[in-house]
Amino acid sequence: MDQTLWVDGKRSKTIRVKMNPSSDFRGVIHAFDSIRLPKTAIDPENLKFAILELINNSIRAHKERGEQRDILVDMTIADGRLHIAIRDYGGGFDPSLLPYPVDSDPASLDIHTQAFHQYQEKNGFKRFGMGIYLAKKTFERFQLIFLDERDIPVSWAPGRIVGTLIRANLSVREDLDGK
Repeated sequence: MDQTLWVDGKRSKTIRVKMNPSSDFRGVIHAFDSIRLPKTAIDPENLKFAILELINNSIRAHKERGEQRDILVDMTIADGRLHIAIRDYGGGFDPSLLPYPVDSDPASLDIHTQAFHQYQEKNGFKRFGMGIYLAKKTFERFQLIFLDERDIPVSWAPGRIVGTLIRANLSVREDLDGK
């Protein structure tokens, strides 16, 4: 089983991508185009799209706060799984403002509901409430952690949160559907 990541033609078990929040998003896309992920049950383009959606949310949060620290994305292959960790300093967000409960099963969500439409309309169609939804739908395991100024996990509380850590993973596969 090929349990490695590839970046610029080199194999690795771990890749860290640091992104300055003032960078143009096309540069972020270009950086991820240079990474080849291992085979999983998810189409590689859909997998990258879910990751990029989360990164885009982190970039937006950094810009809104004027935060200049880098957003960190770690990708690791371990124990037959692809692990993704995204760490930002964007101040978190109030999960109750999403158009769905953050801990809900993504299979039970309908993105065509009035709640989604109202959320999008309220945010001037600049936010769609899709980042966490897509990640939860894409990854087998998903964890959203709010962090305080000491990097300690805490429950959501306005003014207390410095940033977020998203951890997600899924199984790596050698041969899918006989391919």
